[in-house]
Amino acid sequence: MKFQRTLCSYKGMTKRNIKVYLKDKTAIIFSMMTQIIILGLYLLFLKQNYVDSMTSMLDGFNIKTEDNLINALVNSWLVSGVIGTSVVTVAMNSLSVMISDKQNKIDNASSVKGSTIVLSYFSGAVINTIVISAILLTAGIAFSCISGSSFPEFTELLKLYGLVILGSVSAVLILMFVASFFKKNSTYAAFNTLISVAIGFVIGAYIPVSQFSDGVQTFVNLIPGSHIAAMIRNVLVSPCINDISTSLAGADHGMFAEEAEKAFATNLNLFGNEVDFTFMMMYSIGAILLFLVLNLISYKFSSKRKD
Repeated sequence: MKFQRTLCSYKGMTKRNIKVYLKDKTAIIFSMMTQIIILGLYLLFLKQNYVDSMTSMLDGFNIKTEDNLINALVNSWLVSGVIGTSVVTVAMNSLSVMISDKQNKIDNASSVKGSTIVLSYFSGAVINTIVISAILLTAGIAFSCISGSSFPEFTELLKLYGLVILGSVSAVLILMFVASFFKKNSTYAAFNTLISVAIGFVIGAYIPVSQFSDGVQTFVNLIPGSHIAAMIRNVLVSPCINDISTSLAGADHGMFAEEAEKAFATNLNLFGNEVDFTFMMMYSIGAILLFLVLNLISYKFSSKRKD
């Protein structure tokens, strides 16, 4: 009976947290602000620069290919940047309800167990992040296909949506631990703005991280979100690179694929070493386990302090 009451309270609070976020139009707009900036920069400046760069690379090999293949490659890079940032920004804005409750002392006034409240914050933020990021991913895949990219295979689709789930859980756990140190909405909003501005650079949504020095690459690639974004980029961009390589029929001796993979950072550079998809997956899972433990420690410490 006690378990059923707890479960009922957990479900009710999770639904409440989801609704609070979805009814706050400002929070949703701020969640999408980074993606809007990425799209704006892409349409105004970035797309043509990268199309010209890919065309120049092929001209250097004295080879021509279809423009739609190059557009598909560049568009896939855009989509990966949008999804890579969305799992962070949506998670961050979803957790603002936790800060509001703390500021208004709603969490203390509730008769529900503290652990149930904390778990409902986590669940609500994860569900919001997965749903919105999955919608953006679906729209992005449709956009890529319209622009000339081949429709992802079933296994690739599973990977992409699986990475959205993995990235959502990872981002919420990390940001939930950070958010536990905030007590006021004003300071959390300032932090939110800072992260929203920085995340596009960190994961290579504005400029591929391969353009940075080795030291800077290592620094930004230590952040778990970079690995999620790189894995999404790996799944979306690599097939486009392969399509172009196939159209070249070996005339470039495989050099275009090698250069394009470096340029778009389908793999990451850590301490001067290139790490692949498997390493990035293990790193992301390790980050989830680490921040799960840190959140448990933080909760136990805050519970004792309240007592």
